[in-house]
Amino acid sequence: MRLAGFLIGLTAVATLGAAVEGFQHWPLKTLQEWNGKLAADMKGTHSHGTELGKFGNHQSAITRRDADGTAELHEKVTDIFICVSGEATLKVGGTMKNPKTSSPGEVRADAVEGGQSVVMRPGDIVHIPANMPHQLLLKKEFLYFVTKVQEKGPKDAKEFAYYSKADLLGYGPKLKAKLEGKNVATQSLANWGTHSFMVVYRTGDGEAEVHEKQVDYFWILKGATEVMVGGKATEPRTTGPGEIRGKGIEGGEKTAMKAGDLAHIPANTPHQAQTKGELLYAVVKVTQ
Repeated sequence: MRLAGFLIGLTAVATLGAAVEGFQHWPLKTLQEWNGKLAADMKGTHSHGTELGKFGNHQSAITRRDADGTAELHEKVTDIFICVSGEATLKVGGTMKNPKTSSPGEVRADAVEGGQSVVMRPGDIVHIPANMPHQLLLKKEFLYFVTKVQEKGPKDAKEFAYYSKADLLGYGPKLKAKLEGKNVATQSLANWGTHSFMVVYRTGDGEAEVHEKQVDYFWILKGATEVMVGGKATEPRTTGPGEIRGKGIEGGEKTAMKAGDLAHIPANTPHQAQTKGELLYAVVKVTQ
């Protein structure tokens, strides 16, 4: 994946980010608009992307393809793809045909042979562990948000995961049935060591939260919310190692989020989801 259009990317980050350092909000509409921007700058290539933010041990980007990609393997980098628009078949595992080292820790090849395939459509997400061969094969153009997490070394191929949009939306009724008089229910879906994945269902405001060493990626699946970020947690209490909860937040900034929106909330930053209706969202937590 080429991370070109760097100056445009920095402009997008500055525009979408709030005054809270490290916080970024990517509305679905804005992500979709990258399809046209990147297409206009393809310049004879079949893949073009731009960096949206670097956050220490992880970074995010948006990439557009209009033809099959080469096979790739990142020895110490895990990829998390979220399809924004279009469709592609992702081949993972198996072996690489005619592999060549393109740079330290990076291998490219003509194709992935064997392994398994999944079809990615808007709202689908995949987790590709470090050192796993993968290749995108296109039926039509494909626009996707990617987060890359730095690892100390190769990861277990069994950590590959695919969640369709329908799979994730299906957790709404399941979690609603588990409320038991509360206004929030959660379901852990995976723990990959340096990062994890969960879904959350709310019918009311959450507590203020501070994760001293964990970053949150919020991805709204259904409903709408206002996320308060920054400021100071009121009536704080420690609920576990590196974890603080509070009644609310003084100061900070509010950002409205709706279905399809993504946000990056940096570690050690107070945040609170404020909602009066039903809200379903996924959370990727990255430990720093």
